[in-house]
Amino acid sequence: MSDSPLLTNLNPPQRDAVTRTEGPLLVIAGAGSGKTRVITHRIAYLIAENGVAPWEIFAATFTNKAAREMKSRVARLCTAHDTVQLSIATFHSQCAGILRKEAKAVGLSSHYTICDDTDQIALLRSCIEELGLDKNTLKPADIQAVISLAKMRLLEDAEAEKHILSLRSGQYADVYRLYQKRLRESDAVDFDDLLLLGVKLWRENPAILEAYRRRYRYVLVDEYQDTNLAQFELVRLLAGQHHNLCVVGDEDQSIYSWRGAEITNLLDFQKHFPDARVIRLEQNYRSTKNILDAAHEVIVHNTQRLGKDLWTEKERGDPIVVIEGSTETAEARKIVGQILDLREGGLSLEEIALFYRTNALSRIYEEALREANVPYRVIGGVRFYDRKEIKDLLAYMQVIVNPGNQIALMRVINAPRRGIGKSALSNLVNHAREQNLAVFEVLLDHEKLTAAGLKGKAAEGAAGFADMIVQWTAISTRISLRALAEDILKKTGYIESLGDPKSLEVLSRLENIQEFLGALDEFQEQRPQADLADYLETIALRGADEADKADGVSLMTVHNAKGLEFDVVFVVALEKDIFPNARAVREQMHNEEERRLFYVALTRARKRVYLTNAYVRRLYGRTENAYPSIFLGEIPKQLRARLEKADLGPVIHEGKARRARTDAAPAV
Repeated sequence: MSDSPLLTNLNPPQRDAVTRTEGPLLVIAGAGSGKTRVITHRIAYLIAENGVAPWEIFAATFTNKAAREMKSRVARLCTAHDTVQLSIATFHSQCAGILRKEAKAVGLSSHYTICDDTDQIALLRSCIEELGLDKNTLKPADIQAVISLAKMRLLEDAEAEKHILSLRSGQYADVYRLYQKRLRESDAVDFDDLLLLGVKLWRENPAILEAYRRRYRYVLVDEYQDTNLAQFELVRLLAGQHHNLCVVGDEDQSIYSWRGAEITNLLDFQKHFPDARVIRLEQNYRSTKNILDAAHEVIVHNTQRLGKDLWTEKERGDPIVVIEGSTETAEARKIVGQILDLREGGLSLEEIALFYRTNALSRIYEEALREANVPYRVIGGVRFYDRKEIKDLLAYMQVIVNPGNQIALMRVINAPRRGIGKSALSNLVNHAREQNLAVFEVLLDHEKLTAAGLKGKAAEGAAGFADMIVQWTAISTRISLRALAEDILKKTGYIESLGDPKSLEVLSRLENIQEFLGALDEFQEQRPQADLADYLETIALRGADEADKADGVSLMTVHNAKGLEFDVVFVVALEKDIFPNARAVREQMHNEEERRLFYVALTRARKRVYLTNAYVRRLYGRTENAYPSIFLGEIPKQLRARLEKADLGPVIHEGKARRARTDAAPAV
């Protein structure tokens, strides 16, 4: 019905995507093109105009927040219809509901338990201990990630073990085998099992699949470029007969291959559904012409594309502003100078965002903002000096300066683990209080340790810890801060305790540690007469002004920026091997996902984009010459201008900034 109120204010491609309800449809939705509006209006149109019952629609999303928002919007659009039974949910939630009804077919009871992340980690830790493996080097989170990748690929038992062996050691496969056994014994599944078993249910039970095909006559999938093999197969099976499938996505925003996403699911959609129609949403309602032109000129270098050309009715806007610094410190100070100018011009700080490729890069920008007393907040991550590995190293240093600092001592006395359990710690603290002694005094005396009830491995670990602190205290005034930190890392085995060096989480922590070592060098270069106590005092005073404020500048990795928008965006440290990230390029064998990540960064901005780089950068403890990213050169000269020559007008905010999503993705 062309006169339906649901089609009011939709542009022609949006209207086409809403009303073309029969058969397979691929909606290529460019950044800022009204994707969610199209999906919700399409669902409402099916119900209100085509007479489809709400319970006949299966709509899959990737976050609970997105599902709630979509369901709420549809309810507002369909006030005359009961949408309570409308099935809009994450893939995992959809499968959980189906498996609850069909549990027996996959060997579960109807009361099966879903293990959350905490439960999974606890079970994996138990399996490691049961197998007698080294729990200091074999981390549950690392094993969880590898098992998850296998299950995303729909691998079970021997096939899964073979896949795990191709990625890691045999110990991982041993843990997987026992983990699966314990899950089955407990009538439990993990999150990845929900998808795997959902596919298995439909593959092995044609009658059950047919029943769900009859029920769910219309299938919709949001963010289709982020689907993995298991999610693809679920959708293919469910829509395999009626083909009333609408998927919405953007290949240019596919940035999650490291967690299992398969861009080919979107690129090959027409191969899987040859009768599919393709509609491109190319009108952008967010950014200026210059920003869109720059993003286009970058992304056309990719080959894994279906193609689109974003356009806007907005004005040409400011050029892409390039900021160059002789060093990373000079770069950061220039950025802060621009932020201060923007604030002076009336722009709220909450409309400004600073994006970096990896979390370890945040330190220098955090310090520059603090130095200028500019409030900020870290989105989807933790402030540099609040990260666990940094706080652990600082705690060691605090105990070296002041062994009576019980807070710091209790943080690291068993980090890494030295066999001092909670009971031993409790006995230690209670005995010290009863005897009116500092805990460290007890640690120094074998008789006092015995009186406190510590024996065997706990007593040995506590005494060894105290001996190391005494040794470091003796040498702390004779060696550099960096040398002290490196000795702490070496003698405690802290690096090894982090776990599998191939895991993304451990790699990120190692990068943070290397950046911390570089920060120690920097501090001593600036204050050669300062000692360890001076350094700790400086860090403590910096932290005193770090309370998050609603109107602060938003700092985040580009992965965490997806789905957000700001008036002004700074994309920082655009240098060779940083962005594009050398490790990611090595693993992917090309720059294409890194380029998509840069494209996402550019298209978050409404009004102005700053691209920044330094020519000398101290990073991960090393000072090296830096070279501009290839992405800078892919933006035509007529679209960009160096800061010193840029003709910039005031940035006028036209609407409230979109708040950061609480479900943002982890940094890589």
